[in-house]
Amino acid sequence: MTPETYHLEFITPCFCAGADQAVAEIRAPAIRGKLRWWFRALGGTHCQEVEIFGTVHKEAKASAVVIRVKDFTANRKWRPIQCGGRTNTGYLLYFAKVSGYGCRWKPDGKGAIPEGSGFEIQIIWRRQPSKESRNLFDLALECFLMLGSFGLRSTRGLGCFHCAEVPFSTEKFNELKARIEKRGFLAGLGEYQGHESKLLLDALGKQLNGLRRKKGYSAGPNGSNLTPLGSSNPRQASAVYLRPVRESDNSYRIVVFEAPKEKVLGEKSGRRAPLLRGSIIPPPVDGSPGGRPPRWR
Repeated sequence: MTPETYHLEFITPCFCAGADQAVAEIRAPAIRGKLRWWFRALGGTHCQEVEIFGTVHKEAKASAVVIRVKDFTANRKWRPIQCGGRTNTGYLLYFAKVSGYGCRWKPDGKGAIPEGSGFEIQIIWRRQPSKESRNLFDLALECFLMLGSFGLRSTRGLGCFHCAEVPFSTEKFNELKARIEKRGFLAGLGEYQGHESKLLLDALGKQLNGLRRKKGYSAGPNGSNLTPLGSSNPRQASAVYLRPVRESDNSYRIVVFEAPKEKVLGEKSGRRAPLLRGSIIPPPVDGSPGGRPPRWR
């Protein structure tokens, strides 16, 4: 069967190491995992998931879909981001720094893929699933290509890309938003809009800080405050995603969306969800973040 091909270009740095943790790479399993996340969050059942993605349990079944990565090109060598821990950018990137990427954030390091780098993904079907399962997969793919991301801190706006075949526009976003909100998602546009890509990380940090402070969701000791924004102890991934997007006039916006709590959150974290009630996104706060993570050394 003829593969479906999509051309992607990073608009924020991506930290996505493979077997060698010092070298970033685009891996098909990472994209497959994100598609599976969207499929589940949009309401896919276990039987539908097995039909599409296969299983190794009980009676093993091969996946109906094959995902390939091709033609990765880096537009330049990765350069480390210079910022302090008390800036909005530092607030956003702090956990990337302390998660072990610090030693690889050097001019000659390979632990990150810079914005502007591109690659292709191909979707190939071994066999056709049921119509209902295929329609849900197509919706998950559309969501991933317009709103998806991958790699470290993907919920905070890192590892985001622009897809040539599924470009972002406010009109298309509103159409997709109406479809996913019927499946329990909440989504809206943040206040940031501008043409300067270098301001994106600062705007993302500011928006994240606004979400935490306006809702009173600042992390407690050791990051133990369980909220829809996630927790490091105990480990809980965020149900809320910050997603920078690029429009046709090369301006940038920030999309904020929240997955259904029953699909992605544990019981304790889900008690305070949804955070984006009524799709209302708290505005970013002025100034630098209120929290004070240690300065990077």
